[in-house]
Amino acid sequence: LRNRPLTCLVNLPLTKLPILKLFDTVVRQAMMSSQDDIIQVIAWKAIICALKNGMDRFFPTIVAMLAMSYARQGKLRTASKIGSISLELAEKFRNEKDIYSRCQVVAHSMIMTHSHPFTDSIDSLYRSYTALKLVGVVDVALGSIMAYFQMYFAAGLEINPLLESKMHQVEEYCKDVDRRPFLVTFRIYKQFAMNLRKRSESPTEFRGKVFHEEEVLSKMKGKQRSMILRDSSTCRLQLAFVFWNEDTMADMLNILESYPLVDQFTARIHNRVCITGLAAFALGRKRNSKQFQKLGEKCLSKAAHLAKQGSVNARPVYLFMLAMKRPSRKAFCETIFACAKTKFIHLEAMAAERYAAFLKAENDASLANDFITHAYWLYRDWGAHAKAFDLSQRYEFLMVNILLYFLLIFVSKQVFLTPDP
Repeated sequence: LRNRPLTCLVNLPLTKLPILKLFDTVVRQAMMSSQDDIIQVIAWKAIICALKNGMDRFFPTIVAMLAMSYARQGKLRTASKIGSISLELAEKFRNEKDIYSRCQVVAHSMIMTHSHPFTDSIDSLYRSYTALKLVGVVDVALGSIMAYFQMYFAAGLEINPLLESKMHQVEEYCKDVDRRPFLVTFRIYKQFAMNLRKRSESPTEFRGKVFHEEEVLSKMKGKQRSMILRDSSTCRLQLAFVFWNEDTMADMLNILESYPLVDQFTARIHNRVCITGLAAFALGRKRNSKQFQKLGEKCLSKAAHLAKQGSVNARPVYLFMLAMKRPSRKAFCETIFACAKTKFIHLEAMAAERYAAFLKAENDASLANDFITHAYWLYRDWGAHAKAFDLSQRYEFLMVNILLYFLLIFVSKQVFLTPDP
């Protein structure tokens, strides 16, 4: 750049430069094979070429993939700066749906959420999916909507019938374009949502009409089976932590332990690191398992690195892991406050329930009941109605509080609607 700021790329003149299309093709292939060093060499050559001759429609995506390579190497601040530039460049080609949306997908699913809340990127991913579907860029469209659902879960947004409707529409699209691996992944997500929303005898199992884990995995082999098992086990581990099924937690941790803590999709690795670390520390303490404690430390180190690099999404996860590792009133209160601040209602609900269990062990039943009540309403807000119902059945005082709450609402409405004499 010859001492020029990175923002100078935004002001480059538009031109037709065929060699940038070649650079884009090479960088994309290097991205698929995770060859970050090659991405950086080629991308910087493309930048040098653009500085001399101007840029064309392929330039924003090249810059976005350069940012992604730095993100995968853990250089998150550099990645965020370059990622922001790629989004500014993409605005110059907003009318070219395929180029504009490709850049949006790379930036929002792999880069920007290292420094921004997940909620800042969710809508962009859904719009990109819609645009890419219309222009027939199938695999990138499905990658975009997959990142959308991962981010939706990571942000703790409400799980509701509208979300399931979107999942159903994506399922039908997968069938139309014959993309079975994507179809299986979306069915995992749908079954996960249904297990949280609707009561069942075994909420931590995937044996539903939408996704039956054992049957699906029996028909798969190799890398494809490994990836589906990873995603399915991550979702089941979260269900096991929410419904507190220790045996399922242990089984899922044993499966996930063999997978490296790397992933180009920021929300997917966030979800896996988060729930693996929480469950590992929980069982590591309860069962005095060095194996699980070691796994928890790996996840804690990953979350600490992300938080140190400025990730607003990682800090609540990091604090929650510390609370599970060394439970204390201060640690849980800091976690609950951090989750509330970032509006991670799903993590706040889990933290409140775990804090209640800690308080109960310390014979502080009154405060424990307050946090159970708090967790109940948070689970309802999250859309985890099956879990909320489970709590109401386990704690008699909670059912009384719920009835009083709805009675108060009913009475207040009657007072409001009754005309003055």
